[in-house]
Amino acid sequence: MSPRDRPTPGSLYRDLLDRFQVDLPFAELVDRVAEGLGLEVHQVSPQLGLLVSGQVDSPFAVTLDNSGLPVRKSGEHRLQDRRCFGLVLLGLITYAYPNGETLVDSANRPVRALDIERFLEQRIKGLIGLDAESGEAEHQLGEAARTWHDLPQVLLTDGGRVGRECHRWYVNATLTFLTAQGRARREPALDDATSEAYVLNDRFRIGLAEVAESLIAEMSSAAGDAVDS
Repeated sequence: MSPRDRPTPGSLYRDLLDRFQVDLPFAELVDRVAEGLGLEVHQVSPQLGLLVSGQVDSPFAVTLDNSGLPVRKSGEHRLQDRRCFGLVLLGLITYAYPNGETLVDSANRPVRALDIERFLEQRIKGLIGLDAESGEAEHQLGEAARTWHDLPQVLLTDGGRVGRECHRWYVNATLTFLTAQGRARREPALDDATSEAYVLNDRFRIGLAEVAESLIAEMSSAAGDAVDS
């Protein structure tokens, strides 16, 4: 079963999902098997199916390296990609879910590439100031912010396409990846003159959001201090 599979009417997935909701012994068995595999069952979505995530020490845990994002394999380029993709994911989470109440809310959140770029730009100076004395998580955020700050907003290739070494490419690549993984969808009706619109769904909120869960508070706090100062 792939991340894009859905419990469509008449499918085996729909039959199993319906049974999970009404057959308590079956649901308990699924929970026990999932726990043994290092998976946590969160909730049932009629549109998306059974939403699960890998526990931190599980082989199914989602990280930047195994998520499927186009992270290069070695050297400084790999480090740059990990930092920039991590920062964009944090930006998406913090922009779409600015507090704990919205993070547990199942409402879908529209986002646009340019909105995320502006959101990060407004907060980057506050994050750059984070260093090793602030703690390991904060230090990593500071390093990511410094890497991001050194890149141009937009870099065009000779053919007029957006090149990899810029903010626009990382934001676009992240949104494209999330859409391919079934964690977001394109929403042309919400497009405006600035950029295309996407809508994040529960699969993003419960899945990839957990990669950065422990850093959300630090980023929000540092970003807020930077804006207020």
